[in-house]
Amino acid sequence: MAANYSLARDLHELACMGDGLGAYLPGNALYMRVGAGNMPPLTAGAFLLRLRRLGHFRARMNLSQQAALDKARAQHDARRREWSLHYEKKLKREVGSRLRAMRAFFDECAESMRGCAAAYPAEAMRRTLAQEILIAMDDLGYDKGDLMPAVHQSDRALRRYVRVGAFIWSPKLEAVYPRDPFWWLYARPDATFDPKSAPADAG
Repeated sequence: MAANYSLARDLHELACMGDGLGAYLPGNALYMRVGAGNMPPLTAGAFLLRLRRLGHFRARMNLSQQAALDKARAQHDARRREWSLHYEKKLKREVGSRLRAMRAFFDECAESMRGCAAAYPAEAMRRTLAQEILIAMDDLGYDKGDLMPAVHQSDRALRRYVRVGAFIWSPKLEAVYPRDPFWWLYARPDATFDPKSAPADAG
């Protein structure tokens, strides 16, 4: 997770993902293994997440790191143009997949706030990956209208179980993720909330 942020690790993962884009975008798989060891799978959201926050830190990089970032960005832009329809479909599929995966988290919160708190870091990352895609879709002029009802429903459920607080990831990343729109990164599950006493419909 991003609690202990490493620019070097982010850059290494981005480079591996960039090399895999040519095989990933035209394929059917939504998650694709790249690199070696404990590498996160390649998805459009995972790539965009690293691309945007590394772009924020570009001025702090040495020339070699900047070159690696620029190479990954160029790979992304070239592959996106080459596989434009596939790219848009992958973005939309991933948002839907991320939001559907969060339903199990809401079920957990409805049963136990202790379990809810333990699972929250993974869900905050999941929601952030979806948001990175939504931002990219706005930048590219893609229609995200069909996705927004599910986004709003998920956020209503999420707000039910969390309380506003301090930034939950590494302080190094706080400037990358403003409270608006990344409000869930400034929240934690509310230990005082009794899910048994609340209405069953969180959506």
